[in-house]
Amino acid sequence: MKKKYIFGLIIILIFGVFMAFRINKDWTKYKEEFRQRQEKIVLYFVNHFELENGEEIKEIKVLSFRKHHMTGYWNCSLLINGKYHANVSENDRTREIDGASYDKEIESIKPPKNITKLEIKVEYLED
Repeated sequence: MKKKYIFGLIIILIFGVFMAFRINKDWTKYKEEFRQRQEKIVLYFVNHFELENGEEIKEIKVLSFRKHHMTGYWNCSLLINGKYHANVSENDRTREIDGASYDKEIESIKPPKNITKLEIKVEYLED
């Protein structure tokens, strides 16, 4: 009788360890994707917008990054140089950036820049 309990306990422990590794792997993948989405939005902002007064964009802080489940969009709130605000939306299904709203001191530029690596200070959200 004791052997059955010990065998059952061993099976439960093995299953528990397996699930712990599985959950950790999924969590790591989620955190990586969360960070990549933020990086993509910040890079998009740097390439498509500039400050109206000619001031250089030196730092961007991600204030919030949330998924709106009803619309299927990720909404990202940014603080530029510690004083200007912008909001950028990304479609969860297509992964395209579909819209932006921003302070009047920020203006859209055409054609967009072609920056592929961020050379500014960026503070991302940790989930």
